Amino acid sequence: MTKNSMLTLNKEERKKVSKMFWRNQFLMFCTSYTKQQGITYGWLMAPFLQKIYGKDTDEFYEAMGRHLDFFNTAPAMNGFIGALNLSMEEENKEMMDRGEEFDTTAISALKTSLMGPLAGIGDAVYLSVLRVVATGVALGLSQEGSMLGPILFLLIMNVPNMLIRWFTTVVGYKAGGNFISEAMRSGTFAAITKGSAVLGLIMTGAMTAQFVTFKTTFETKLSGTVFNLQNVFDSIMPGLLPLGITMICFAYLRKHNKPVRALIAVFVLAFALTILGIAG
Repeated sequence: MTKNSMLTLNKEERKKVSKMFWRNQFLMFCTSYTKQQGITYGWLMAPFLQKIYGKDTDEFYEAMGRHLDFFNTAPAMNGFIGALNLSMEEENKEMMDRGEEFDTTAISALKTSLMGPLAGIGDAVYLSVLRVVATGVALGLSQEGSMLGPILFLLIMNVPNMLIRWFTTVVGYKAGGNFISEAMRSGTFAAITKGSAVLGLIMTGAMTAQFVTFKTTFETKLSGTVFNLQNVFDSIMPGLLPLGITMICFAYLRKHNKPVRALIAVFVLAFALTILGIAG
């Protein structure tokens, strides 16, 4: 695999990057509460993994398992992650053919650690910058009855969007193999893997704190003093209840139980606690 210039692609590389670029447009096509973009991410990677490992091989299914896990990032920034994963999978295959070992946990760890920061960058660029600028330009022209309003809105939003999607995919693919090879040679691969795993856990904890809401509303009087149960939990550790229910669900799902059952159990628990006046 020859990857010299960061933005220069040969014919084979351009074909791969182009295919990933267009498949990445469908990242939000299929989302779920349990895996978010995970199913579509696996679909995005499938044809590349088939070409690398062969159709219906054990290595192919093992690789697919890595890319069907939970995944969620800004779609426009995913080109970098997908291309980086593709390059790492190719590096894995090359090392397998040479009889060398490749730590495949790094593929999932890097994907998990990058999806959060890149989502933050993507949201900042698209929601706080491009959307605001495009809306400001379009509103003034639209109020004057000019057709340039909606046209410029679409151009300002989508031209940078497509350019960012393309070049992040190119950079991700070109950096991937060289990045991992150099890390293997320098002895920093284990440290990168461990750091990525830790960062991934931090991002998982941050998402838990942001998206999981569980508070009790139970209050009563004890010896003339108002007893607030939520204050007790907060004095022990803020966010203790959301963390607790998340860890219970994680332990349940880790035993390969069905996610739908966990969703139903949480819904029934929430309904019962609300009726009893304990939460709501």
